[in-house]
Amino acid sequence: MTPSLRVRYQTIDVGQHDIHLCTLRDKQQYSDPENIAENLGISSASWPILGVVWPSSIVMANHMLNFDILGKRILEVGCGMALSSHVLNKRQADITATDYHPEVEPFLVRNTELNHGQAIPFERADWADDKS
Repeated sequence: MTPSLRVRYQTIDVGQHDIHLCTLRDKQQYSDPENIAENLGISSASWPILGVVWPSSIVMANHMLNFDILGKRILEVGCGMALSSHVLNKRQADITATDYHPEVEPFLVRNTELNHGQAIPFERADWADDKS
């Protein structure tokens, strides 16, 4: 995680689970000192959308409370703060989180540690690239 980022800590209640998250403090931040995001085509305007909890992710996380996970491998596409992955991780699901943004994985690792969870496999993937 880029050291210059300003973060905040919050707890999201999902059913009986308290999911603790380190997120960006606000959506106005931009820190790409090594131009990694820029080289991936991520503009400064869209850079910070990874680091906030969106209302739709709360809806999806709540849906994952009762989702039948038995015998399934689950892929969270465009996970951002990976709220659904953290809920599924608490349920011991076979989950892999994916996103294109280079800062997602450090947030995922930090938030998994905050929740005392097992490591969540992560793949950085560009779902628009049909060559992968």
